[in-house]
This record gives sequence, C-alpha cells and structure tokens, in this order.
Amino acid sequence: MAQNPAANTVRESTGYGLEKDKAVYLELMGASNLVGVNYDARFNDHTRFGWRTGLNFGYGRNSSIFWEGSDVRGYAVPLEVNYLLGSQKNNLEVGVGASVGIYNLHGTFLESVDGPKSSLTADQQKHAMGEYNTPEGTKTWLVYNESRNKIGYYFFGNIGYRHVSRKGFLFRAGFSPSFTFGEKNAVKKTLLYLYLGFGWAF
Repeated sequence: MAQNPAANTVRESTGYGLEKDKAVYLELMGASNLVGVNYDARFNDHTRFGWRTGLNFGYGRNSSIFWEGSDVRGYAVPLEVNYLLGSQKNNLEVGVGASVGIYNLHGTFLESVDGPKSSLTADQQKHAMGEYNTPEGTKTWLVYNESRNKIGYYFFGNIGYRHVSRKGFLFRAGFSPSFTFGEKNAVKKTLLYLYLGFGWAF
C-alpha cells in the first residue's frame, strides 16, 4: 500500500510519535554508574512518552558508597520513564527513574557496639579498636577486613540531548542528578553525573 506523503509531513511537523521509536545503546557514566547497556522504547507509536531499562556495571576504589576505605563493584538494573520533546532527529530528553543493584564491598568496615571491650564476646574483642564515652554509656569501635554483598538503590533524573540520524545512529549527552532517602541500602553517588550514549534506533 502506498504511503501518504501528506500524512508523513503532518507526523513530522506535529512531533507526535517517532519513526524510530525503539533504541539499544551503550551509556557511559550517568545513571549507568560506569557503563551500561540499555533498551529504550515509546509506550506506543503515537506518543513521546517512553521507558528504558538495562544492565549497568559500576566500580569504585576507596569509595564511600557504603563505608569508607572499600573497593566497590556492582551490577544494577535501572528503570526510567522519559519524554522526548523535539523533532524526529533532535530531541530534549527528560526522565526520572530508579536503579537497584547488588554491590560487593571489600575493605575495612567500622562498627560501633554498646559496652566496653571487657563486656564483648571473644570474637568481638578480636576486632576491638578502642572505646569512647557517650551520654548513653561506653561504646566500642570494631574493625573488620572482609567482603560483603549489599543490595543498593538510588533515584535519578535525566536531562539531555538525543540525536537520531536518518540511518538510525543514536547519540545522547546530558546529565543525571541522583538522590536517596539516606537509608542503609542507599547508594551514595556523586550528586550530578554527566553521561554519553551511543547506539542504534529502529
């Protein structure tokens, strides 16, 4: 069936829907921590609202993501809802999302327990570093050198530029602010991460 050129022109000028409304891309930094592979799609063929998910990898040395003095490796899955504002080729990309992952932390971990050293178990006394006084009583610092696995999360925003060529090459660049609510599983990231993305739209 022959396509109606006028309909294509209207689609282009109104900005509703995208000719290439799905994409696979590699993202450096940003919500992907260090690097990630992502799949992105519109909710349907006549909207600019969409979503993305993927698999990301992060690594940090002497990071304070959970504890000071630790090496951190982690795999995370982001889930984002986004909107594209612009033409078929050039768009402002805005979105919000969350990332949940498993992080392995290897290094020195500090723990504070109630009571003086003499009141602790034999195993705790092996790791005792020192005592200190508080209004509630004496407490003891314990030091552990070990590896731990933790589930971590953070929320992120997305403000950037997206370009899709006629042949489908996709380029993304922008910044991704992040935040948490401070719980024990919160991943403490840099407040603002820049990102670059390269991939294919279809």
